[in-house]
Amino acid sequence: MEKQASYLVEITPEAEQYYLDLLSHLYQTHSSESADEKTTEILDLALSLSDFPNRGRKEDELEYLGKEHQFLVYSLTNRKTVKIIYFVEESANKIYVTDFFATEMNPSKIKRK
Repeated sequence: MEKQASYLVEITPEAEQYYLDLLSHLYQTHSSESADEKTTEILDLALSLSDFPNRGRKEDELEYLGKEHQFLVYSLTNRKTVKIIYFVEESANKIYVTDFFATEMNPSKIKRK
């Protein structure tokens, strides 16, 4: 069995800002230890796309962009999650993470980001 080629995961500048905003929120609402753990796990989940890029679900809200965006979900709590939104560029073996979206926000805001 052949091993699938690894992809390069690139976090866009906009997604990096959304991640930093998320970090700020987590450190305000969680203990330092909990925030440290959650932020590391979120980033690790995004970077794990390098081995299995198409395991996410289709992000219907971004279909109009024509990039076939997908997302993975990270559970912050039983009621709050973060969507890691990305698309795969097969020809370049790259994955572009475009957003870290806290789902407690209004879902229609995905389109405006």
